[in-house]
Amino acid sequence: MIKFLISRPIAVFMAFTAFFILGIITYLNVPVSLLPDIAIPEITVQVSGKNMSARELENTVVNPIRQQLLQVGKMRDIRTETRDGSAIIRLSFEYGADNDLAFIEVNEKIDAAMNYIPRDVERPRVIKASATDIPVFNLNLTLKDTLGANQTRFLDMCELSETVIKRQIEQLPEIAMVDVTGLVNKEVIIQPDNNLLAITGFTLPDIESALNNNNIEPGSMMVRDGYYEYNIKFSAVLRTVEDIQNIYLRKNDKIFQLKDFAQVQIAPEKEKGMALYNGKRAVTLSIIKQADENMSKMQGALNKVIDHLKNTYPEIEFNISQNQTELLDYTISNLQQNLLLAFLFVCLVSILFMRDIKSPVIIGLSMFISLIISLLFFYLCHISLNVVSLTGLILALGMMIDNSIIVTDNIGQYRQKGLSIDNACIKGTNEVIAPMLSSVFTTISAFVPLIFLSGIAGAIFFDQAFSITIGLLVSYITGIMLLPVLYKLVFSTKFAAKNLSKQVEQVHPEVKKGFSVEKIYEVGIEWVFSHKMLTTIIMIGVLPLCFWLFSIIRKEKMPDISQNELLVNIEWNENIHVQENEERTLTFLSAVDALTVEHSALVAQQQFLLNRERERTSSETEVYLKTPKKKDIENIKKTIETYFSKHYPKAIISFAPVTTIFEKIFTTGDPDLTVEYYTRNRTDMPDAPTIRKLENDLTRMTGAELTGISFQKQLNLHIDREKLLLYKVAYDEVYRALKTGFTENSFSVLRSYQQYLPIVLGNAEENVHDVIENTLVNASTGSGEQQVQIPLGFLVSVTPAEDLKTIVSGKKGEYIPMEFSNTDNADKIIQIARQHANENKDWDVDFSGNFFSNKKMINELIVIMLISILLMYFILAAQFESFVQPLLVLLEIPIDVTASIALLIALGHSLNLMSAIGIVISCGVIINDSILKVDIMNQLRREGYPLMDAIHEAGRRRLKAILMTSLTSIVCMAPLLFSHDIGSELEKPLAIATIGGMIIGTPVSLFVVPLLYWRIYRKGKN
Repeated sequence: MIKFLISRPIAVFMAFTAFFILGIITYLNVPVSLLPDIAIPEITVQVSGKNMSARELENTVVNPIRQQLLQVGKMRDIRTETRDGSAIIRLSFEYGADNDLAFIEVNEKIDAAMNYIPRDVERPRVIKASATDIPVFNLNLTLKDTLGANQTRFLDMCELSETVIKRQIEQLPEIAMVDVTGLVNKEVIIQPDNNLLAITGFTLPDIESALNNNNIEPGSMMVRDGYYEYNIKFSAVLRTVEDIQNIYLRKNDKIFQLKDFAQVQIAPEKEKGMALYNGKRAVTLSIIKQADENMSKMQGALNKVIDHLKNTYPEIEFNISQNQTELLDYTISNLQQNLLLAFLFVCLVSILFMRDIKSPVIIGLSMFISLIISLLFFYLCHISLNVVSLTGLILALGMMIDNSIIVTDNIGQYRQKGLSIDNACIKGTNEVIAPMLSSVFTTISAFVPLIFLSGIAGAIFFDQAFSITIGLLVSYITGIMLLPVLYKLVFSTKFAAKNLSKQVEQVHPEVKKGFSVEKIYEVGIEWVFSHKMLTTIIMIGVLPLCFWLFSIIRKEKMPDISQNELLVNIEWNENIHVQENEERTLTFLSAVDALTVEHSALVAQQQFLLNRERERTSSETEVYLKTPKKKDIENIKKTIETYFSKHYPKAIISFAPVTTIFEKIFTTGDPDLTVEYYTRNRTDMPDAPTIRKLENDLTRMTGAELTGISFQKQLNLHIDREKLLLYKVAYDEVYRALKTGFTENSFSVLRSYQQYLPIVLGNAEENVHDVIENTLVNASTGSGEQQVQIPLGFLVSVTPAEDLKTIVSGKKGEYIPMEFSNTDNADKIIQIARQHANENKDWDVDFSGNFFSNKKMINELIVIMLISILLMYFILAAQFESFVQPLLVLLEIPIDVTASIALLIALGHSLNLMSAIGIVISCGVIINDSILKVDIMNQLRREGYPLMDAIHEAGRRRLKAILMTSLTSIVCMAPLLFSHDIGSELEKPLAIATIGGMIIGTPVSLFVVPLLYWRIYRKGKN
């Protein structure tokens, strides 16, 4: 075949040129994304229970729904968090479950549960988790400094944001939706004068009844009039504030208007939350793009709209934060730069060892062609260019060039023996076709089993396995079909006839001095064969060292990704209102302002429609901080901890990574270990002092810091029902009076054309004591049924109480979660918690967290590595036609693994999915070197060489190829060590593990494998 291809160079060039052009076209059209498009196996159910306490909501609504949802198929776990007025249910599914079918089944179970919950509870919302729902960035709208304190202008900006700006952005075809928070809505407040109410005799139910009777729309009817037909409408709908003020009421044969004894006005709604940006009130618009849209195209269209809005509304500032597009652009560009640097390094290494200029050109050209043609298969197989697939190409790059180096070096050796260029190309290529194919298959067998990792980890690294597999196969075909043709054409030119020795002396002046890698190799191989027993003992001693290093290295699912962004979740752990929360948050932000370049905050409850998290209470805040450099994050964390320990010691703070697609998929912010305490007596829920004692005991026994449990203080109102009967006061009237006193009595709607405003009956905001003492209700005394007004304080008593802010439940029911983050002693904590539960008969204990998923993943990786080694053995046994020779090659794997783990420990990295892949890579490349060496030894022995002569000759003939393949693999990894984007940091442990294995594995392949070969065949016949 090689002879036929060399005789038809134009046909070969045309074929590869066609594929090359298709590859370039593919590169211009292939989708570009941050990570592969993976369905996240998670569904969230949001439950709303207005005016219901957490305990009531848990028992009457959440628990019946949870019992139904436990029957959903392929569900891995369920967790519910219930608070006053709202709850959230998270369902996690086994990866591979059909999200659409699960979504339908969850809705069906909720429909079934609706028969068992109160009728006035609205149907829960079901939301599918999707990586595309993560905003590409937040657009923060704030007023200019001169207008910042004007509440009226801020209200106008809120209305403009919702009716104009939001709609203009959503009109772009690249935008799926715009989610908004920070809006201040309007409402109509009716404030009755209590004195005038007493004089006129009107009551609160009278006002409500009059408003409802004057705010109805019975519909329309069709009537005929001769030849015509008319649509007659009856309307008594309130449209304006004046309509409400002019409502007529009759009492004691007198007619009044509502404005005679009540004040009616439009005012801002009672705020439940707000958004801040750089210390100013803001309206935050989260931009969510269409799933299949190009990121750069969307960015260009958005920039035009935002520039137009800036010119149209100069009094408003438009600021972008948490920009995912920057992360994508920076990551992709950095990976492309790393690819280019790796390519240049490979060329330099080739020049260094080949000692001529043309060989590196051939190698580089064939590698570049292979890389571009590989992109064609990305398009055909619907694989996007993302962090994982691009880094897979970088990994494949070092191995792709190995094929070119091996073929070029082998052809060059035959040319030096005096063969013609044609014969050298034919013989040199044919000789390595079989061992190269085995090397490709053994490398692929090391990667392909990774896709069988359970969960998302296996799915996301399918792209990496695909990149490496395609890259190796394409480079193999290029190496045996195109490279010989290139070699013949390049070295047939007149320039190739020049004396190569002059080029060698110019590039390698050390040759004149008698220095070369061949001499170093001769010294090394002579020392090894002179110290056979010592070398063998050292190799055997590596095995227990490997097991020891594996036992002590820190293990986790994914490597830590450093960012210059941070989320700080603050639970003030006090019953503060929203305005107090805002003041505290602004004070805190001013304290860290000098350490940040940008900050924003979401105070208390937010208005996002796609919010899959539980609703925050008035005492909670999420703060976003961006520092100048990544190394400043640890400094600002210490500053924050010091600030809160000094000013708000009761506050509970936690740090989390900014929500990126990477964090969403791998849930890197989850606690390492959660100790779940279940009460054995399910009818008696422990009180706050008992839970605090449990928390303190666990902290004291483990010596580890856990995330504190938040409590809330509350006021329990007790209505004296005996007095209600005595004074003939209806319970509903007391409840209505309390809601009115606290401005919570929303009972109708003002249909103001394009916007609907709630109508609220209430008074000016007062504290609890004043509301109870100053609010009057009608009562009857004596036999004459004389109507009098008495204060609520005469019927209602107030007592303080304390309870859990959040009720957490799982498959086994309610539990108290004790969460440990960033702990290295999970096993010890589990043992102590079990012992404590056994000693205390009131509790049962269970455990969850990343610790278990990490442990499961490491065990799976061990099994997968054993499967990979077994596949390698099968492939090598088939090539060598021997059951013993594959063991020669595979015995060096424990040595490579030991070196990789040792370097990871030395540089402070963990054993995770990425570093495990690095170990696999180093083993795959090194055994490829050994495959070539053993293959040439077998060939030489078949040709009649004595054993030692065959070993020495094979070492000399494969020396440059082994050194070049090892060095190119190392230099292809090197750029990842000095880059700091999310993609490079994701692959950094992989690069470290690969380099560690290659540094030690290369000498083993050069010196130890020949020794083992000698030990096996020293007594045999040639």
